Amino acid sequence: MSSLLDQANNKANRENFLNHLAAASGRQRHQLADHPFNPLNQLPDELLADQSPTELLATAQKNSESVNAEVIVKKAAELGDYLRQYTKDKDIHHLLLPSVTTDEWAHYQLADWAHDSGVATVSTWSDKYDRMTNEQNANESDLAVGMADYLIASTGTITVVNSPAQGRGFNFLPTRFIAVVPLSGLVRSTRQAVEKYEDRFGKGLTTSAITFISGPSNSGDIEMQLVVGVHGPLECTYLVVADR
Repeated sequence: MSSLLDQANNKANRENFLNHLAAASGRQRHQLADHPFNPLNQLPDELLADQSPTELLATAQKNSESVNAEVIVKKAAELGDYLRQYTKDKDIHHLLLPSVTTDEWAHYQLADWAHDSGVATVSTWSDKYDRMTNEQNANESDLAVGMADYLIASTGTITVVNSPAQGRGFNFLPTRFIAVVPLSGLVRSTRQAVEKYEDRFGKGLTTSAITFISGPSNSGDIEMQLVVGVHGPLECTYLVVADR
């Protein structure tokens, strides 16, 4: 199947398709070389560029609060105790984890916690299961604890690479969601995050999608009243690991 798609998605076919659209609409093809992009300003590069790392973290915390997400900063050695207390305080009975390697958990000193979280039922999102099983486990979970790459200070947004170990439904179906993100992943803007992903794609990163999550689900469609958690988690926590 992939070879057929590669054959269909080639330059000649794309050009034929675009030429057909141009002829059908009676318009000339727009050529980027004749109309280069000239930005009006350098705002994407200048946004929050004057802030120190400490100030940038404070900005991330403030903007995360504005989208109803909570930023918690901990050292790696503190994460296990924090998560055990969190699951106790929130009365978590069903936990969902990604099927990442033991080394990935160990990177955040969470290998022991992932093996023995103290939660009665623990499910794993994995490509060993079919889509229905993964989504059912996620839908029944009180909490999902997953991995994130970047925290965007200007918008209070985290980014997650979708993978067989942590698919799209992992982030949205459980009642609560905690994203573990390294402090080294704190970036100023969406543009900076995208540039980092572009560099990683050049080094072999593959994914079906990158998810940008700005707190829990917020909806203002019901009589213009903000309602949290209509289409996703009721609570969203960004667990920033200070020494990673």
